[in-house]
Amino acid sequence: MPKNVFLPLVAALAVALGAHVARAAGLAPVTLDAKAISAGQIRVARLIRLTASPRISAYGFVLDPGPLVTLAADVVAARSAAAAASARAALARSEASRAVHLYRAQHNISQAALQSAQSTLAVAEADRATAAAQLGQLRTKMLADWGSTLSTAALSGSAPLPRLEKGAAELVEVSLPLGQGLADPPAEASATTPDDELVQLRFVSRAPRAAAGVAGESFFYLMASRASAPIGTPLSVALSASTGKSGVLVPRSAVVWHQGEPFAFRESTPDSFVPVPIPGAFVTEKGYFVPEGAGTLLHPGDRVVIDGAALLYSAATQSRVPVTSAAKADDRDDD
Repeated sequence: MPKNVFLPLVAALAVALGAHVARAAGLAPVTLDAKAISAGQIRVARLIRLTASPRISAYGFVLDPGPLVTLAADVVAARSAAAAASARAALARSEASRAVHLYRAQHNISQAALQSAQSTLAVAEADRATAAAQLGQLRTKMLADWGSTLSTAALSGSAPLPRLEKGAAELVEVSLPLGQGLADPPAEASATTPDDELVQLRFVSRAPRAAAGVAGESFFYLMASRASAPIGTPLSVALSASTGKSGVLVPRSAVVWHQGEPFAFRESTPDSFVPVPIPGAFVTEKGYFVPEGAGTLLHPGDRVVIDGAALLYSAATQSRVPVTSAAKADDRDDD
């Protein structure tokens, strides 16, 4: 629309604003007469119910598997030390029991020999307890850092550890934005490297903690090694839920943005349009999908503005009247 037509039309729409109901994030409902609706070429369409799989944009980061491999080796060494300590404690326990028996049977050994056997047992038991505690600490750390799936693989040498050790595969931590979650993470996902190379990811397990600097839920994925994504490379990851959700599809032309939040104008009467926030919507190829659920303000059968939403937005924002310091002073004078 030419600028010399657009600006006067916005002004006309602002003047045509009628009675307003409660505002949404500072946007006022807009009431227009038939002439203004025709001049603004405002068209509406009815929303229908459909099913779509949510697609979430997530953050990826190529991890260094070295700490996992090193920790697994430490656990194996600690396990061997604990087993050796247990064996020494068992032997010392047997020797101490034999010494007690011999000492009580007509003092066949000296009291000093008995005390030596008992002291050896006490030291062996202390060593066994220390080794067991160290092993438990390492196991707890491994589970806390890597989860049960990767911990088991690292300790047993099963997949995907051999590929990680050989450098044939890379481990990727994928983190969701804060406030979003996936009950069933997809078995496969796609990611884009900084040089726009598209790569495929294969699900390994849930991460036991959020990634550093990211508060959302995290997952571990496996990726074939490539020169464009060395350790430490950030990735843009796209995740699709395995199960579809019911909702409505809002065309892109119907969506306006206000203070970083998407809105659509719903027709409440033939001449009145209410701005409705759609914060839970996710982008698809055809528009913004709004899943059904608690707090959803758009439903199947609702009529939304698909042409002229920008004009309504301009009118809705121009209708806000700020309270000036002079107005506040007048209010104080009236008190």
